[in-house]
Amino acid sequence: MTGATRAVPWPAAGEGLTMSNADLHRRSADLFNHRDWAGFVADYAADCEYIDQARNSTAKGREQVQEFEQGWVTAFSDAQMTDAQVIDGGSQTVLLFTGSGTNDGPLGPLPATGRQVSMRFCEIREYNTDGKVVRGQLFYDQVTMLVQLGHMNPPEG
Repeated sequence: MTGATRAVPWPAAGEGLTMSNADLHRRSADLFNHRDWAGFVADYAADCEYIDQARNSTAKGREQVQEFEQGWVTAFSDAQMTDAQVIDGGSQTVLLFTGSGTNDGPLGPLPATGRQVSMRFCEIREYNTDGKVVRGQLFYDQVTMLVQLGHMNPPEG
């Protein structure tokens, strides 16, 4: 979605409104939910890196960050980020949110199960002096996700 048809309730990058890093981070949930990939990656520096801590994988550059985000939508076409809370640390921000969706596509090497997932995530972003994300880190409980999807049994105890 671009231009006047964008339903995101935030200005696009470069529309003349100065936003704090916390506002940029909060806006990212709306951009993800509206699948506005151009708007989403516009907040990242060209040489950024994004680390999925649960899978120990790193995306480098805007294109790989976009591919990473789209991978969630491949696995959960109705994926949504809700209950977003931002902690503002100036040049670093923390976004706590609930990620939910129906697993209707492959999740890496795992087949779709048709089951729903709803769980908490924590994303930390670091910004340069231009307000662009230079590093992002995503933390979540992969065991909880795999149990909800039926790929593993709950741990004992």
